[in-house]
Amino acid sequence: MTIMLTVLVSTVSADMVVLAGSTMESPPPFWEDSFWGLTSNIERAYRFELESSIPHYAKELQIAAYHYENMPGSSANFSINLDDDGEPGQAIGEFNITGITTTQQILSAKVNEETVLHSGAAYWLLGGTSHGQVNWNLGDMAFTQEAGNYAYRVISEGDWIVSESSRSNISAYAILGTQVPEPATVALLGLGGLVVLRKRRGTFLSKK
Repeated sequence: MTIMLTVLVSTVSADMVVLAGSTMESPPPFWEDSFWGLTSNIERAYRFELESSIPHYAKELQIAAYHYENMPGSSANFSINLDDDGEPGQAIGEFNITGITTTQQILSAKVNEETVLHSGAAYWLLGGTSHGQVNWNLGDMAFTQEAGNYAYRVISEGDWIVSESSRSNISAYAILGTQVPEPATVALLGLGGLVVLRKRRGTFLSKK
């Protein structure tokens, strides 16, 4: 019998939404018959697009992961990368996942820098580990990825290999974020601050 431990993380707050994911759920579900996903010499990446027409900040990454038995606890590094002619390009935001054990877990990490995702642009979620063998819950026959939306790289060989046909597996993840304020809202907030400042100055001058 497999026991799953949810180490999670936080629940999605009122202003946080799922921007991308294996099933667009938070937390992401574990696939059955899962097999290894990451080693020190293999990286994997999944292509996604922002479904909303409004830009969003990517804030948090949730993944389903664990180590195989007889392996030490470890960590994994993830990043959101721009699309570069159909394969992962420059990283624009990074997440560091620690505390991976031999028990199935949902783990979470905050992005390490401000990362804005735009409608109509393609991105990749890229995962790797510097040591050990991390099962990034890659489920066999669990989910169909369209051709061109999955890639892996053997680091010692260097080049990305992008799927040319549909794949029936995908690693479990969810990217959460918040809406970027509209320019008009930002302008109004700024004007409101200016009015308050002017009122304060007027009150100060009237007392002199």
